[in-house]
Parts: sequence; structure tokens; C-alpha cells
Amino acid sequence: MISSLLGERLLLTLWVGSLLAIGYIAVPLAFANLGDVILAGNYAGHLFSAVNMLGLGCGTILVISKIVIYGKQVVDFWRFWVIFIMLLLTLVFNFYLQPEIELVKQIIHLGDISVVDRFDLLHSLSKDLYIVLSLLGLTLVVSSDKPSNEIGI
Repeated sequence: MISSLLGERLLLTLWVGSLLAIGYIAVPLAFANLGDVILAGNYAGHLFSAVNMLGLGCGTILVISKIVIYGKQVVDFWRFWVIFIMLLLTLVFNFYLQPEIELVKQIIHLGDISVVDRFDLLHSLSKDLYIVLSLLGLTLVVSSDKPSNEIGI
């Protein structure tokens, strides 16, 4: 049981740490230092793709391991549901938002600026969901499934 908790902590730290490092450090620095918004945006897209792939891997392993360990009782653990929601959000990012943003960027690059409002909407939605994903992840990193009296609080 302890090894599964350590494995969960490690995967969560990797996933959430990458979310925070990329979304709140690397991407803002790219826009601040690269000078070219298009180059920085493309670079950011590649970074977010890497974070999403990592999230898909970590999230899938975490969900499956919780199901294997707890069976049907997994539905009683709030942490399972938070991890599951994070995995769903990552799927939305990876298979809807990022491809849609890329398509809109290509249309804009071809000279059709009629889709700029769509880009702004998708970008705003992405930022908001990324914040939610980050906060859910931080909640998991600093918490436990155990009742507070079991962990000495």
C-alpha cells in the first residue's frame, strides 16, 4: 500500500510539476524573450503538447491503479474523481482544444481573419481550463485520502 501511495505521489508530482513549470514559467518566458509572437505561440503549443502527453500517461496510470487497488470502492474516494476529471480535461486539451486552435491559426496564417474571434474564445477557454487543471492538481499534491486523524493532524 505504501509503495502505491509513493507511486501516486511521484506521478502526481511529475504531472502537476510539469503543468506548473510549462504553463506558468516556460510559456510566459517564451513570449517575453523570443520577440516573435508566432514563434513563441508555436513553441508554446509544442510545450503544451508535451505536457498533455505526460498528463495522459500519468492520469491513465493513476486511474487504472486506483481501480485495481480499490475495485468498486474507488468511487468512494474523492481523489479518484479529481484525477479522473484531470484526465478528462487533458483529453479535451489534447484532442479538441489544441487541434482546433492549430486549425484556426492556420486559417489566420492564410489571411482569413474572420476566425480571430474563434481563436480568442478557444484561447480563453484553454487558459481557464488550464488554471482549473492546475488547481485540481495542486489540491491532490498537498492532500491525502486518509482522514486527518490517521495522518497525525
